[in-house]
Amino acid sequence: MNGILLLAEGFETVEALCTLDVLKRSHKFNLKTVSITDNPEVISSANVTVKADALLKEIHIEDYDFVILPGGKKGVDNLKNSPEVLEIIRYFLDNGKDVHAICAAPSILGGLGYLDGLRYTCFPGFQTGNGEYVDTGVVETPHIITGHSMGYSLDFGKAIIRHYYGEDAVTAILPGVLGLA
Repeated sequence: MNGILLLAEGFETVEALCTLDVLKRSHKFNLKTVSITDNPEVISSANVTVKADALLKEIHIEDYDFVILPGGKKGVDNLKNSPEVLEIIRYFLDNGKDVHAICAAPSILGGLGYLDGLRYTCFPGFQTGNGEYVDTGVVETPHIITGHSMGYSLDFGKAIIRHYYGEDAVTAILPGVLGLA
């Protein structure tokens, strides 16, 4: 399963890196971090610099099955203001592929109308569109998984694993994640 995690300046550090880490621990995903600018080094909301695996202009979106949008107000504003990012979201959802978003990022999907008629969650105050906001950690629908906030990053990552590979794949990562014997 191939996915991209989009990084825009101001992305929420934990939401991006925890999700990335959890998916990589499953050994079931080819997940690339992708900078939406011409600079591979992207600074998070906590001033952590992350070097992306690729630049947006270097990837072929048709090679990927899903995209992940981390939150962070400034990061989400930068994602929302990128015509290329909006084009990618439309491409994925209009072609039966998946988009997963956490914290403020579901507001992008709501603004584009993709949450209409669906249940979703997000950071309170970032509700947009005509979907049904649910004040819970993670909401799963057939092509969109939404996460509430940074504190639910691990649950968000586990939901993505579960979505593609089932509960056994989630259970397999728990010993390393939770320090279980």
